[in-house]
Amino acid sequence: MSPGQLDRPPAMVPRSAWPPLHGTLGFLLVAVAWPASWLQIDPLGEYAFFPIWLGYILMVDALVLRRKGTSLFTGSRWTFWGMFLASIPLWWTFEGINHFTRNWHYLGAEQYSPLKYALVASWQFSIVLPAVFETAEMVGSLGWVKRLQHGPVLPAPPRTPAVTVALGLLSVAALVIWPHYAFFATWLCLFLVLDPINHRWGRPSLLAQVRRGDWRTVAAFALGALVCGWFWEMWNYWAFPKWEYTIPFVQFTHLFEMPLPGYLGYLPFGLETYAAYHFMVGVGERAL
Repeated sequence: MSPGQLDRPPAMVPRSAWPPLHGTLGFLLVAVAWPASWLQIDPLGEYAFFPIWLGYILMVDALVLRRKGTSLFTGSRWTFWGMFLASIPLWWTFEGINHFTRNWHYLGAEQYSPLKYALVASWQFSIVLPAVFETAEMVGSLGWVKRLQHGPVLPAPPRTPAVTVALGLLSVAALVIWPHYAFFATWLCLFLVLDPINHRWGRPSLLAQVRRGDWRTVAAFALGALVCGWFWEMWNYWAFPKWEYTIPFVQFTHLFEMPLPGYLGYLPFGLETYAAYHFMVGVGERAL
């Protein structure tokens, strides 16, 4: 079953198996790396981002296992660790977009050589997909999200996928030509382009799901990314190296480094992670 489908059959987890070993390991990783990051106890503090997030991912997976009887980590180790690899090109894509928008920049990056920066950054970027997918699995286990399976049907004429792709490509062009005004399209353009392609290839597609009235995955990934966003910004705030924002029109009322309105970008970003992951899997399948 594809990750993020959110409809795994329930099963009982024996009490003797709780907490599972990987959940305990995750807790220990966060307990050690979080203080090292905020207190800037090097060398661990400098590289604490990955172990903190690996710990978070393992802990959330353990909670999903408790609630659902199965999880991404226990279901397929190859899929689980493959998400870390898939995250690297995904976030470098956003870094490429940020080359035009300049919405965020990194403090402390100047201390690295270009090669070391590329290696360390890729290592840190690798947690994006597993973090969002695990959190979406957790959100998707909530009762009110499950009830969204029978939500309002979104009418979509036959030309909708083509129009959606066209809007996505126009958004990419706008980001290059008018980055100061079109910066918000960063968190929507990939979804607009990739989700219709997934649908065409027979891959999981959010557009196809909402046309059936099934809003579970949309809600789970939008809110899952928002939860991850809160932790991203919170753990970043007293860390070093770290990132800061320069977002046009909304540089007020900050929650950590992020302007409060900026958190809205995490909602469509969750949809982009879903579409991008399934697109990359689809490319891999078609290449074999």
